Amino acid sequence: METITNVLNSFWLPVYNFLPKLPTLILIVLLGYLIIQIIYWILNRALKLSKIPRALIGVIASLSLIIMWVILFAEIARQLGMGSLAVTISGSLAVLALALASGASGLAGDIIAGVFLARDSDFEIGFRIRIGGIEGIIQKIDIRKIRVVDDKGDIHIFPNTKLDKEGWVIVSQNVEDNKDDLKKIIAKNEDKQK
Repeated sequence: METITNVLNSFWLPVYNFLPKLPTLILIVLLGYLIIQIIYWILNRALKLSKIPRALIGVIASLSLIIMWVILFAEIARQLGMGSLAVTISGSLAVLALALASGASGLAGDIIAGVFLARDSDFEIGFRIRIGGIEGIIQKIDIRKIRVVDDKGDIHIFPNTKLDKEGWVIVSQNVEDNKDDLKKIIAKNEDKQK
């Protein structure tokens, strides 16, 4: 009987210690989420007003969003009394920075290539390009990949390092005409799916 009591105590004691922290944690999560959304909105607006290329805006915004969420999770861990986990999570930011600086991994390579592609004046959302045997319109550029929609409406996803290494051919830089084409392709594709 004493063993069962010990097992129950070992289970309920952490739960009992956690319950007083629950309102604080809920408040931290809600406020953290709200603050992240506000900062992300302000950052997006500020970047759009600047003369930074549109593609680079997406890369910067994505990277800043990741960093803000890591900081929030580190704070949650600290509030739970898991200081070592908070240090580990915070340390992951340092590792990410080191990986970006050294270009040591595929992820870091894609991120670095994405930044350089986003700054390239010959590579913009809405441009019609050819990569290998695929021709289409650049629909989206994010921190790791680009999405190109071909004339059939198929979305081709390429890692940024592939374009950085192998290059691309610019077919058309007329963004407005290409965006109109993209809208028609997507609408036609949606009609097929119905």
